[in-house]
Amino acid sequence: LRTSATSYIHWRGATAWAAMAQNVCLSLFMVTRDVITPLKIISCAAVANVVGDALFCVWPIRGGCGGAAAATTCATLISSFWMVAALRKKQLLPGLRIPKKSELASLGEFTGPLLAITLTRMAGFLNMQRRAMTLGVTALAGYQLSMNLLIFFILFGEPLSQLGQTKLPGLIEDGNAKEAMATLKSILLLSVFAAVGVGAAACLTAFLGPGLFSSDLGVQAVAKGAAPMLFLAVAMTIMGIAIDGAMMASRDFGFMLGTGIVSFFVQAKLLKY
Repeated sequence: LRTSATSYIHWRGATAWAAMAQNVCLSLFMVTRDVITPLKIISCAAVANVVGDALFCVWPIRGGCGGAAAATTCATLISSFWMVAALRKKQLLPGLRIPKKSELASLGEFTGPLLAITLTRMAGFLNMQRRAMTLGVTALAGYQLSMNLLIFFILFGEPLSQLGQTKLPGLIEDGNAKEAMATLKSILLLSVFAAVGVGAAACLTAFLGPGLFSSDLGVQAVAKGAAPMLFLAVAMTIMGIAIDGAMMASRDFGFMLGTGIVSFFVQAKLLKY
């Protein structure tokens, strides 16, 4: 396992910069309310990833875990450079220059707390992974399958966060509390329906379709047993993503960081049992 994991990390780590650039470009598209262009790019990259998996994992290069990482790396590079080219075509790509001290200070006020929030959440995922690794190979594989489903399905909640980050800041800056509250209620209502629907889809996938991802009956049994909890995890995470977007719009980083730290320690305590 360690050798395969190391190979995967080397491939993915080498192009982490491209993945981050892709997220930045995606945010620029969202600000301009252009969802079609990134959708086309990401769809084509997903197809390239599937083709790459077949080439690097099945035939002719049977690279295993490293091959899967290589396929994902190629797809990430394709989507990143394609998004940059699309932004340049739309004349939205900013020029490279050394930022001013005031710009760095303003950026630090936003990215500093956000980095701390991200680190607390990453630490929580790390704790879960370490605990799963103590349960045996079958349980670890079932956990990984469930986590992959979780990560896939919670992506459907990202537009709710983007909606809050684009709609609410202007209302908050203008002091239009009534309109801001009405917009927030609409986002939360959409989040409830999305959480239930997407959570149910994740649950059914884990319960009815684990055979699509693994032929091991033990792994399938673990995924089926985790299906109800997967529903709750996906539903609550999508709600959390929507609320995150609203809090980022209002820059309420203190509350976000505080709840993240408390959640981390509560989770660490529960994982010992």
